[in-house]
Amino acid sequence: MKVVTPHKSPDFDGFAAAYAFKKLNPDFKLVVSGRFQQNLEEFLRLFDFEYINEKSIDEDIEKLVVVDTGTLDRVGNKIKEKLKLSSKIKVYDHHPAIKIHEKKLDIDVFEIGSITTYFVLKIKKKNIEINENEATLFAIAIYEDTGNFLYDTTKPEDLEAAKFLLEKGAMLEYIQEFTSLEINTEQKNLMHMLGENIEIIKLDNNEISIASAEIEKFIGGLNIITTKLWEFENYDTLISVVRMGKKIFIVGRTKSEEVNIKKLMEVFGGGGHFKAGSATLQNVSIDEVIYKLKHVLSQAIESSRKAKDIMTSPVRTVLSHETIGKVNELMNLTGHGGFPIIEGNKLVGIVTRKAVDKAIRHGLSNRPVKSIMNTKLITVYEDESILKVKKIMLENDIGRIPVLNKNNILVGIITRTDLLNADIEKAKNKKVNIDFFEDAKSIMIKNIPNKVLNLLRLLGTYGDDNKTPVYVVGGFVRDLFLGIKNFDIDLVVEGNGIEFARYASKQLGVKMVEHEKFLTASLFFKDGFRIDIATARTEYYDKPAELPKVDVSTIKKDLYRRDFTINAMAIKLNSGEFGTLYDFFGSRKDLENKIIRVLHKLSFIEDPTRIIRAVRFEQRFDFKIEDETLEILKETLEGNYLEKVTGQRIRQELEKIIKEKDPVKGIKRLAELKILMHIFPKTYFTTTMEKKLKNMLVSFDLLKNIYTKRNIFYAFLRILLEFYDMESLKNVEERYGIPKKFVDELKKTERRLIPVIEMIKTRIKFSDIYKVIGKPIFETAAHIMAYLDDNNSREYFKKYLERVFSTKLNIKGNILKDKFNIKSSPEIGKIMNSIFCYKLDNPNINEMEKLKELLGGTIE
Repeated sequence: MKVVTPHKSPDFDGFAAAYAFKKLNPDFKLVVSGRFQQNLEEFLRLFDFEYINEKSIDEDIEKLVVVDTGTLDRVGNKIKEKLKLSSKIKVYDHHPAIKIHEKKLDIDVFEIGSITTYFVLKIKKKNIEINENEATLFAIAIYEDTGNFLYDTTKPEDLEAAKFLLEKGAMLEYIQEFTSLEINTEQKNLMHMLGENIEIIKLDNNEISIASAEIEKFIGGLNIITTKLWEFENYDTLISVVRMGKKIFIVGRTKSEEVNIKKLMEVFGGGGHFKAGSATLQNVSIDEVIYKLKHVLSQAIESSRKAKDIMTSPVRTVLSHETIGKVNELMNLTGHGGFPIIEGNKLVGIVTRKAVDKAIRHGLSNRPVKSIMNTKLITVYEDESILKVKKIMLENDIGRIPVLNKNNILVGIITRTDLLNADIEKAKNKKVNIDFFEDAKSIMIKNIPNKVLNLLRLLGTYGDDNKTPVYVVGGFVRDLFLGIKNFDIDLVVEGNGIEFARYASKQLGVKMVEHEKFLTASLFFKDGFRIDIATARTEYYDKPAELPKVDVSTIKKDLYRRDFTINAMAIKLNSGEFGTLYDFFGSRKDLENKIIRVLHKLSFIEDPTRIIRAVRFEQRFDFKIEDETLEILKETLEGNYLEKVTGQRIRQELEKIIKEKDPVKGIKRLAELKILMHIFPKTYFTTTMEKKLKNMLVSFDLLKNIYTKRNIFYAFLRILLEFYDMESLKNVEERYGIPKKFVDELKKTERRLIPVIEMIKTRIKFSDIYKVIGKPIFETAAHIMAYLDDNNSREYFKKYLERVFSTKLNIKGNILKDKFNIKSSPEIGKIMNSIFCYKLDNPNINEMEKLKELLGGTIE
């Protein structure tokens, strides 16, 4: 037996060097002894590298290679026991203190920062292929032993090796993580917070621990903190969720063969590897993230099926004393390629067709089968996952594996055929329904202008040119079937949306603006027409075995992310399928039945602003929120999920409702469903409020020619927040980004409303109204209009506004200084204001005569 080994309790440099030696010499076995150093142990839990423990050695060692130490004292005892006098021992080291090395050994000592460097450069020279995981292992060893190339033992060879490894795909994020696991005081405090707030979720046989914390400042190294906590507490799977300021960071680690951390993180827009990954989110609360995390955990469980679910049972066994010839007959009769061997009701071995055939050829038919059985039994328990069974069979290159119950009694057997059948059965559960497709060309030709229709055809041909499926999606498709004109075109492409946009931009000769972060782009035409192009998200791709048409799989997943079924349709534009409607969720049927339906039960949890959007679409189209969707909406409200959304996002949805044709109808529905009270807790929708809002809506037409600057949202907000106390207003101001000026103007108007309304209704002079409200801003004017029920009062107030904004004084303040020797600015202002008031009531007055009259008498 040929063995390569590092010292006991190896670090990265020792293990990596030994592994690199084995890459150069495949006939050697990599044997380790003692416990790995902590960061190496963590790394090897994430990535699989072939090695064996010294305890499993049962042969003499004819040749031993030792790396990263110059003495046999640091080699495992079992390894030394298996050495013979004739054994050849070779040592490779890089530590300069030669005196510690044993002179009797054949030692090569290299003046380099890491012994791994020596073997990596040999791998490079011999052009031996390495994968990115191996490159990462070697790179960590070099970085660690050279102190990130800062130790004085670092040599040019170390840098050369590192350059080669980075070119081979060494992953810097893991190099950074595993070259140091020391944490500072802030990180320790965060780790303590996480450890104090652990929730354990059980899914089948998997125990998943979720640790959460909230801090206001950013603290780096959450991956290291999570790894340490995972190690110290020995969690099987640990997910850390931390809010740092406005961002949420998620880091996951697992030892489980069933939990796919990469798949879990992709749900949140992140990534990683099977056993480690991370994601970063913005504009969401930590409670939202944890809620969603719990509900999508099952998606990250690769298989919940167990060995007992696919094993063959009862098991056909043979007794140990039966002859090889008899076993051969049984194999021919049953077609089995192997049998478990039983002796005294105990499983003692397994025999394969290959061993039986070989024995028959040698004339050993009459010998007992136990003479050729394999006694190195590899078994699994009936509750082991199928994934683990697969791994054991692959690692040991065996075609069948006995299954035991908890009492170690043989209860079944699993063959490679059983595993294959299980995969086929899983694939059969996912098929494409041909009813999802419909020819929509005729309705497109009927409802879309030729100019737009030809543009869509052209975009489809650009998709053909780039071998990219192109779809028009969303509101355009919905309104097409509703007979509503809507030429806001949103495209989704399966491929690189930005590359497609560049190509289309060049062909059409139009301007393109790309948003690389979101893989989206926009095309701008000279006439102001715009097309938005998005990339179908790669994390929603399905495996070809699950859905034969990869384009169907991708567009389906992209549409599944949308808010409601009526917005989840797509029409393909490529030449061969132009006009094909993709409707996976019964969207056409919901349009016909005039209902608003979510695509899945977590829709409102994932994005609570959809609650407001549901009302907007319901009122716009005169549809009805479907019963189950309404129940989900109410449950989400009761869970206070709308409160967890940023105020800015809620405000955006409210602004959209107010821009609808009949915003009062939408606000009333928000109140009926108790949505409004979750947005503005102290707003109580009454018939009086409804009347005010309707009056205000009428006023907008009256005021549009008076005010060029109008904020309709703030005008409606005046009524919704009317008579709030200052503390409540301050909360609204902070949550929804309302300017303090709005609050000041609201309160000022509230104090003057009653006298002003009375003045208008009694047709008091304009100058008296002016003395109370002056030249009101649009929101104040609309607020006053909300209290005016009759057309005559509205017209009178409108005339006041027209008069107050059109009245200009011909005389200037400096005439008072020059001709009347009045120097006081307040006095000048008072006089000019009096003239203005007189002119409001009598536009044709002689301003100079009135001025002389005022100065000759008492100025009021």
